[in-house]
Amino acid sequence: MRAALRCARFVLHLGLGLVLASAYRLFRGPQWHLSQAGQTMIHWWMRRGTRIIGMRIIQYGQPLQTHALLVCNHISFLDIVTISSVLPARFLSKHSVRYWPFIGYLSAISGSLFIERGKRRQLQRSLEALRQALSLARPVLVFPEGTTSVGKEVLPFHSGLFQAAIDSQVPVQALTLHYRHNERVDRLAAYIENDNFLLNLLRLMARAKTEVHLSFTPPIDSHGHTRRSLAAYCHARISQNLAYQLHHDSDPSEPNAATPFDILGVGECEP
Repeated sequence: MRAALRCARFVLHLGLGLVLASAYRLFRGPQWHLSQAGQTMIHWWMRRGTRIIGMRIIQYGQPLQTHALLVCNHISFLDIVTISSVLPARFLSKHSVRYWPFIGYLSAISGSLFIERGKRRQLQRSLEALRQALSLARPVLVFPEGTTSVGKEVLPFHSGLFQAAIDSQVPVQALTLHYRHNERVDRLAAYIENDNFLLNLLRLMARAKTEVHLSFTPPIDSHGHTRRSLAAYCHARISQNLAYQLHHDSDPSEPNAATPFDILGVGECEP
């Protein structure tokens, strides 16, 4: 019953998002998502979406709000919704997402960038698109693992995209996602291997809540770094934060915590 109710709400919310985004684009132009009104609408829609799905978001640390490259581990299709509910970032997603029904269209007109992985020529195009995006008002987030994982460890990073931060002379900020259920890694939240998108989403909607911890580390200046050193630094920080949350209480504000971030806010889910 809970899943059916949430599913109906989500479909209506998705339809509302398509109407609003299309209207904003029509009256404000292709760059509508860079305006304050556009960012406010996207933030509201994403935050409302997380509550309908049943997500409880616990945030640690403070994100950069402009002109920065954000780097995150990748676990689920929920990652983008989670992050967008707390800051106005643009995302670099795999090319196939562009063709997902409804979601692909909504992502494209809301400012998402797309990349075909494994092709050197496409990497150069992606770097140029990233440089242009980093010169604008919103931060850009990438998932340098290039794929999702269960969330027990951080996969190796592809360093190529870090070059855009160096070329654009913008800071880099690492953030860590950790989905937790009954004090353990939440396997159901992960979207890996041959998981079915709709079945996975329905299972998440069927339970009371999906808890996700989102930790922001202090930013690092990209000046004087190589793409490999930036990738190594971010990988180490994300791995450190994830290891802490896997083996300790979820509150890193304890006296002996390895990651002393303050809790800025908690998003509550709907029944």
